[in-house]
Amino acid sequence: MEAKTIYVTTNNEATIVCHSCGKWKQANVARYLNQNKPVKIKCSCGAAFSVTFEIRQFYRKEVNLYGTCSMHGMGKEQIFVKDISRGGLGFMIDRGTVEKGDTLTVEFVLDDNARSTISEDVIVRTVKDRFIGAEFVNLCEHAKKVLGFYLLP
Repeated sequence: MEAKTIYVTTNNEATIVCHSCGKWKQANVARYLNQNKPVKIKCSCGAAFSVTFEIRQFYRKEVNLYGTCSMHGMGKEQIFVKDISRGGLGFMIDRGTVEKGDTLTVEFVLDDNARSTISEDVIVRTVKDRFIGAEFVNLCEHAKKVLGFYLLP
């Protein structure tokens, strides 16, 4: 069975939920953060499962959204947004030369009831083949509000 990723807060707290019975526990996981392998968890119901802990400043939501990106002097390129947070997003690009440190303008429509459009500048932080990890430069107040509601669990 594949290890489930659990996000850790800035004070090293994580909420661990049993996949079998739904019981949950808030725990300090500081001692596990430097391990490079999954941690085995055993619930009081008898279920056992593996988890990995990931520290992030913001919750990251997996999505399937289409949009575009452009760079100064470059035409619009199609993108497929795979994840989003208040701090940035991860997306796939079909073609185009994007490098770490580039500033792009991304535009995509959320799959919320209002079909909210996000159009913001981002800085490329990681490039791995066609996957781009980018950080929002300065989210406008509207985008902060829309993403805040969109990212609620």
